[in-house]
Amino acid sequence: MISLDFKTTKNMIMKKILFGLALIITTQQAFSQENFTISKVIKTDEVGKNMIYVAINEWFATKYNSANDVIQMADKEAGIIIGNGATDYTKQGMMYGCYVGSIKYTIKVYIKGNRFKVDITNFRHSVKPSASLECALGLITNAENYTDKGMSKKYHNKVWNDIKEYSTSYAESLFLSLEERAKNIKEEVTDDW
Repeated sequence: MISLDFKTTKNMIMKKILFGLALIITTQQAFSQENFTISKVIKTDEVGKNMIYVAINEWFATKYNSANDVIQMADKEAGIIIGNGATDYTKQGMMYGCYVGSIKYTIKVYIKGNRFKVDITNFRHSVKPSASLECALGLITNAENYTDKGMSKKYHNKVWNDIKEYSTSYAESLFLSLEERAKNIKEEVTDDW
C-alpha cells in the first residue's frame, strides 16, 4: 500500500492544475487565430433590397458559370447569399512546386437598404493530389507566419504570406466585378410581349 503525506498530495494536485492551465492557455492561443477575411461595403443607387438581391444572384450565376454549384444559402427575406468558390494557386520558383493547387473560400453577401457587404473568408489552401500533403497549408488565418518549427518553415511561411497577398488581390477583383454589377442595377422594365 502506498502512503502519501499531505504535502506530496498537495504538490501532485498543484502540478496537475498548472499543467491543465498551461494546456488551456496553449489551446486558446491556437484557436484564437482569426480567419483571414477580406470585406467591402458596396453602395448602389436607390433600387432597393430586392433588386440588389436579384442582381447579386445573377452575378453569382455569370461569375461562377453555375450559381447552383456555388450558392450554399440564399435568403431573400434576410438579404443573405452565401457561396463557396475556388481559384487556382501557383507560386513561382522551383522550390515551390509542391504548393501548386487551389484556394477555396467562402463568399458572404449581406444586403441592407441600398448597399451590400461582401465578406470573403475561410480561405483554405490545398495541393494537387500528386503533391505532398505537407505542402497543403489548410485554413489561412491572420497569423503572421504559418509555423516557427520544422525544416520547411521558411518555405511554408513564404507561401503563407504569398497566399494572403494573392487572396487579397483576387478578392479585390471580385469586389470590382460586384461594383460594376452594382452600377448597372436598374429598375425592372416590363414589356408587354
